[in-house]
Amino acid sequence: MFYHIPLLATLLPAVLGIILYLVGRGVGKKVRWPATIIAFLSVFLILSMLPDLIGYYQNGGQPIYVTYEWIKSPIEVTFGFYIDNISFSIGLIIAVLSAFSCLYSTKYMENEPGQAGYYANLLLFMSGMLGVIFSSNLLQFYLFWELMLIPSYFLIAFWGTAKRALTIGFKYFIFTHVGAVCMLLGILSIYTYTGTFDLVTLSLPGVYGKIPPNMIMLIFALLLIGFCVKMATFPLHTWLPDAHTEAPAPISAMLSGAMIKCGAYAMIRIFLSMFSSTMLQTSDYLAIIGIVTIIYGGLMALAQTDIKRLLAYSSISQMGYIFFGIGVSSELGVTGGLFHIVNHAIGKGLLFMCAGVILHQTGTRDIRKLGGLAGKMPITAISCLIGALSLAGTPPLSGFWSEWMIFGGGLAAGKVLFTLIAVISSVITAGYYLWFVWRVFFGATPENLENVKEGSWLLLIPIVALTAATIVLGIWPDLLLGLIT
Repeated sequence: MFYHIPLLATLLPAVLGIILYLVGRGVGKKVRWPATIIAFLSVFLILSMLPDLIGYYQNGGQPIYVTYEWIKSPIEVTFGFYIDNISFSIGLIIAVLSAFSCLYSTKYMENEPGQAGYYANLLLFMSGMLGVIFSSNLLQFYLFWELMLIPSYFLIAFWGTAKRALTIGFKYFIFTHVGAVCMLLGILSIYTYTGTFDLVTLSLPGVYGKIPPNMIMLIFALLLIGFCVKMATFPLHTWLPDAHTEAPAPISAMLSGAMIKCGAYAMIRIFLSMFSSTMLQTSDYLAIIGIVTIIYGGLMALAQTDIKRLLAYSSISQMGYIFFGIGVSSELGVTGGLFHIVNHAIGKGLLFMCAGVILHQTGTRDIRKLGGLAGKMPITAISCLIGALSLAGTPPLSGFWSEWMIFGGGLAAGKVLFTLIAVISSVITAGYYLWFVWRVFFGATPENLENVKEGSWLLLIPIVALTAATIVLGIWPDLLLGLIT
C-alpha cells in the first residue's frame, strides 16, 4: 500500500474532483464538504510518508522513489514520483494551503454559481501543483505544469471578481503558456542529448556531460524563462497583479502562496542538480534579477490602494528574495530560499485570506475606505499583523529566519554589494506592510463600517491555523530546517 501512497496523494484530488463534478452538478453548495474532505485526505496521505522518509535519511538510505511503466516505445518513459526532504516539504505546504483554501471556500464562495465546477477545478489545481513537485521525470513534470494552468485559468476567468475576468484570465493563460512552451523546448533539448527524462538519472555527472557546451546556456535560458514566468520575476511579472487581484480570495491564496513556488522548486530541483556550474557562472546576473524584483515589487506595492493588488505586488517582491537566495548558489542562500518558499506560502496565504474576510465583511478592499477594524475584527487584525510582520522579516516570526539566511547566503557567496542592496530594500517591505495594516485596522472607522463584525469561523479557522504556523516556525525553525537540510 505504501508503494502507491505518492500516486494516491497526487492524483486522488483530481480523480475524485472530476467524479464530484459529474455527480454533484445540480446539488449546489452540498459539494463543498466532500471536496474539503478530499483535499484534507491528500494532506493526510502526504503526512503518512513522513516516518518512512525520516527513516530513510536516518538509516543512510534513499528518498522515496516510485515508478510505474508508462511509455515503452518509441521512447522509454516511466510515470513516477521522487520524494525527498525538499519535495516533501514544499508538497506538504502546497497541500495544506490548498486544503485550507477549500475549507475557506465553503463560506466565502457559498453563494457563487457553479459550485461543482469550482471545487472540481480547485482540486485539479491542487493535483497539478503536487504533480509538479513530486514528479520523477521531466516529461511528467511538464504535463503537471500544464495541468496547473488549465483549472487555474477557469478559476480566474469564471469565478473572478472583475468584469474583465475573462480578459485577465486569458492574459494569465497566454503568459504562463508561453513560459511553459519555452520550458518544454528546454526539456526536449535535454532529452535529445541525454536520451532520458528521468531526474535521478539526469543528476548523474556523466549524463550532464552529454550536452554540448555550446547548447548548455541556451537550454538553461529556455528553462529559466519558463521558471521566471511562473515565479513572476521582473520583467516577466505583468500577468500576476491582475490574476492574483481578481481571483477569488481562496484562489489568490493558492496562486500566490503555492503555485508561483513551483518555479522556485524547479530551479532548486533541476538547476542545482544539472546546471550547478552554469548557476555559478550566471550567479551575478541572477542576483541582479532578484534584487530588481525585490525593489520593483516593493515600490509598486507602496503605490497601491487596493488590498489584494498590494498583496499581489508584494508577492513579486517576496519572490525576488527567494530568487536571490537560490541565485547566489551558496548552501546557506539556497536553504534560506527553500525555507522562505514555505514561509511565504504560509504568510501570503494568510494575508490573502485576511483580505478576503475584510472584503466579505465590509464589501470593499479599497484601503482609503477602511479604518479602525481592529476592534471590530480582532482575530483578523491580529492574524494579519502577524503575517505582515513575518514577511517583513521581524523576529521571532518565521520570515525573519529565512530572510536572514538568504542575506547570509549572499555574503557567503561573496556578493557583499548585492546583499547590502537587498538588505536595504527590505525597508520597503516593512513600509508597505505597516502602512497597509495601520490604514485598515487602526485610526478612525468610517460611518458605514460601524456595524462590521468578525468573519465566520469557517473563514477564521484557516487564518488562525496559518498564524499559529508562522509563530511556531519562528520560535522553533528547526522543526522544518531539520527536515530540509
